[in-house]
Amino acid sequence: MEWSATNIFLLIFAIGTVLFILYDLVVLTFWKGATKLKVKLRSRGRFDGYIFFGLLVLLFALNILRNGSFSTTVLLGILSVLFFYIALFRKPHAIFKTNGFFYTFIFFPYAQIERINLSEDGILVIETGRSRLMLHPRSEADLDKMMKVIAEYK
Repeated sequence: MEWSATNIFLLIFAIGTVLFILYDLVVLTFWKGATKLKVKLRSRGRFDGYIFFGLLVLLFALNILRNGSFSTTVLLGILSVLFFYIALFRKPHAIFKTNGFFYTFIFFPYAQIERINLSEDGILVIETGRSRLMLHPRSEADLDKMMKVIAEYK
């Protein structure tokens, strides 16, 4: 394997992407206690992922056509597969635990919740001391489940 700056960057990026996927699938499920509820949310801004995946495929193809190094081609292929998974199969979700919930990979304790509002569109707005979270559930049943879990601890 040729250790150019490009390959080192691609390798670090690929390792970071794998760690992100493992954190999302495995760590969040078991961290901070038992999972009370896991709700899939509506996805927003999916086109960014599609564009990034398309750019990676384009770089992969150009590297092959211009006879780039084999190691760069392999690393670009690995990144393309990983981002294919992220862009097409991974869905945003909220994981509710006994002491709080994970949203956008950050843990928010129930004690920090100051206000909870429900918009007419069915968006659950949770205000903490530092941030305003907008959870977009996929269905009204999911919204009811989320409200019940939060009501138990608030």
